[in-house]
Amino acid sequence: MNSKEAVSFKRDIIPNLTLCMVTPYPPRFGGIATYADELIHAIKSYDYTVYVICNPDVSNGGHGGQEGVYPAMDVEKTGWHKDVFKAIKNINPDIVHIQHEYGLYDIDDKFSTDLLDLLVLLNLDRIPTAITYHSVYTTLSSKEHVFMNLSLQLVDAGIVHEELQKIFLPVNLGWVPQNLHVIPHGAKMVGEVDVPDAAEAKRIYGLSGKDVVMCLGWWEPYKKFEDVVKIWPEVVKGDPNAILVIAGDARPGSKRGIIYKPALLTAIDESPAKESIVLIQGSFSPKEYNTILNAADIIILPYDRSSQSGVLAHAFALGKAAIVTDVGGLMAEVRASGAGVVAALGDLDALRDYILLLLKNEHIRARYAQKAVQYVQKKIGWKYVAGMHLSLYSSIVRSKKGEGSPPNY
Repeated sequence: MNSKEAVSFKRDIIPNLTLCMVTPYPPRFGGIATYADELIHAIKSYDYTVYVICNPDVSNGGHGGQEGVYPAMDVEKTGWHKDVFKAIKNINPDIVHIQHEYGLYDIDDKFSTDLLDLLVLLNLDRIPTAITYHSVYTTLSSKEHVFMNLSLQLVDAGIVHEELQKIFLPVNLGWVPQNLHVIPHGAKMVGEVDVPDAAEAKRIYGLSGKDVVMCLGWWEPYKKFEDVVKIWPEVVKGDPNAILVIAGDARPGSKRGIIYKPALLTAIDESPAKESIVLIQGSFSPKEYNTILNAADIIILPYDRSSQSGVLAHAFALGKAAIVTDVGGLMAEVRASGAGVVAALGDLDALRDYILLLLKNEHIRARYAQKAVQYVQKKIGWKYVAGMHLSLYSSIVRSKKGEGSPPNY
């Protein structure tokens, strides 16, 4: 969105609306909590009132002292949606916005049934509701099909981050949702990220003077970090100064991640090039996350399935060249930004060659870094992304009153 569009959005916005965001929230670590925190701060800059309903997060210190934050979403508790609905009724917002990712609500394989119950209650009470789907793939599993089919019929607006997701959903669902909108995953502008510079970040993690390739994020089978581990001996042969950083851990409560973790660690331990692989294990605060990320010369996402990636958005904000596979939103974002290269899924020779090419050519990396920063400044900065949200909220509220329909984006 350019500056003229930003002015148009601001003109369309209803002032002084009260928003209730249902989402994981700091001090919880994780991509959705960070996403919600950054989006909420951007929305507040437009003088909106924002309340948050989130998980209790007792093990992380809880939410005591956080103004406007209600830790009523205890997804470990049967019927948690009733507590959330009660909190929403007490807040009495103009609109409710829910952040959705399957792993957040699928306790004991319930597959978001309590969340669907919450959507029914909001629908019956005619409370304007939007939901951001952070896990929408070009091909849906049977359970994902059921959830998307039902939830889109219960909300006023569904939000996805990529045009590709909007294109493929009707193919999967067998009908065309008229309430689906594309709003990109936001990212902080250069200078807004609280992080040591790249040289200092490398020093902190003992990587000074090294050519750093990084895989970062929750460990899940679809991320295929082991593919990079597999080709790493060949990369080191071509660039003896190269270091591979694997950073993250299995997401708490993720059965797939818990199974994948020992397999990944074994692959690292058995690699002939394990002396040039650095493991940074843990769940990270936003500052730790960005510090680790800023130590990278190249960020690599070798996924075999993807909707979009917060890792990629944060990498763009820090001016990192990216190598991704040709799946989902990863390919779309790199193509749109010009901030990296796309390797065919499963082509490990191409993956190896791209890594070596970027490691050996600082000028190409610098060009990709420049493109990444420009993309954040012109397309996905939080100021613009928040403006798109506020325009959509305003249109939903007007539509609920019979005064128009939401924008088509």
